[in-house]
Amino acid sequence: MTGIRKRVTIGFLSIVVLLFFSGLVSLFELNHMSQDIDTILASNRKSIAISEGMLNAIRANDRAVVRYAVLRDTAYVDSCHLRLVDLAVEIEQARHETSNSAASLFDSLDASAGRLRGVFEQLRKSRQVENSLLPDSLSGGVAMFDGSKWYETEYIPVYNEACDQMMNTLSYAQNSLTPRAERLSRNAYRAVTPVFISLVVMIVILLMFYYFIVIYALNPIVEMNKSLGDWLRYKLPFMVKTECRDELEELKNKIESVTTNTKLSK
Repeated sequence: MTGIRKRVTIGFLSIVVLLFFSGLVSLFELNHMSQDIDTILASNRKSIAISEGMLNAIRANDRAVVRYAVLRDTAYVDSCHLRLVDLAVEIEQARHETSNSAASLFDSLDASAGRLRGVFEQLRKSRQVENSLLPDSLSGGVAMFDGSKWYETEYIPVYNEACDQMMNTLSYAQNSLTPRAERLSRNAYRAVTPVFISLVVMIVILLMFYYFIVIYALNPIVEMNKSLGDWLRYKLPFMVKTECRDELEELKNKIESVTTNTKLSK
């Protein structure tokens, strides 16, 4: 393989190789980005599930406490206890699902849940005392336990504190996804960059091809065609001023040889 053919072949092979490797790099980055997206979505789903579990447990406990403290429905005593157990289980599960950097937040959340258990025990004991003195209470000898007042002054502040602590913990879990989202953004740029670079390089290579073909192929061919036409029509000497190389140089020499021999034979 010589000359022009070799250069054209090498040029087009270079473009193919460039496209191949840039495509591989882009596919690798897109696959990496897809894995990051799956991780972020999985973490987000897990965070939502954890949030729903804890919030449902503490709200269920609040409803049971209202039934027991305010409406005096003793059937909800065990329900209050079970909801507090569920809350403790949800908190412990969330602790295992979250990074160790949030340990202090979960410690505070555990403390808030402990205070909820404490005020519930206070309620339960007060009701037990009230039930033991029920005859005196009915006769007016002993004041009845005011569940509504206890709910507003004792339970609600602790409940609100636990909810706030829970929201802080959940917000931390959500904010921990921010670095992953930023990394995903960087991966997107890395996935596009090879394609952009390949596009720029291909434009440069194509411009070089255009220059090469015009200067070293088209111009000599046009010049030889014109000179050969002048020789055929007007018997002017075959002369190509444009520089020729490789196969075109051989072609020019052969045409010159043919035209010279023809002139001599005449």
